[in-house]
Amino acid sequence: MTSHQLEDELAYIKSLAEQGSIGPMRNGISLLSAGIAYACASIAQYLAVRAILPQTGWMSLTIWGVATLAFWAVAATSWLKKSKSHNQSVGLRAKTSVWSAVGIGILALLLCVTIIANVMKEFATISFMIAPVILILYGIGWWVSAKVSGVTWIKWMAIGCFVGAPLITFLAGRAEQLLAYAVCLILFAAVPGAVVMRAERG
Repeated sequence: MTSHQLEDELAYIKSLAEQGSIGPMRNGISLLSAGIAYACASIAQYLAVRAILPQTGWMSLTIWGVATLAFWAVAATSWLKKSKSHNQSVGLRAKTSVWSAVGIGILALLLCVTIIANVMKEFATISFMIAPVILILYGIGWWVSAKVSGVTWIKWMAIGCFVGAPLITFLAGRAEQLLAYAVCLILFAAVPGAVVMRAERG
């Protein structure tokens, strides 16, 4: 390899690194909508558990179903708009991919919980693990985004998720876990999602 070829290779690697570090996140609207939709659903489920809303399986299905439909409607609209842009940096593709994986992981988790609940004929106990595991998945998404982007505050979102997950586990067996989960969703999804959206527009 000649010195000129080596310089070209180094320049290419440097450009990839720079793209990964300065490429902005593009999932602000998805984070904001997920945080708001599921925080509202958690509060509504708390009201159902407390018998303020009808305490039925259909009510729970309606609460989480409406939240999921609302989130996916917003996320799909956002994805369709952004899919028209093919000029994406390596860093941006990495961040988009990890958050897609987080979403798929959450769906897989809920499917596993549903299967186990039907096999074991017990849902109440295992249901208290759903919120902590989802927070851990969010933490992974934030951690990878922080490493790729080099933005310090994003790392704190990851740490918040990793700390919040075991803390709300202490509320297992109590309806208050739903309220704690709603607070975590606002802090670690909705609020940073709004910040990311502002950065996208800026």
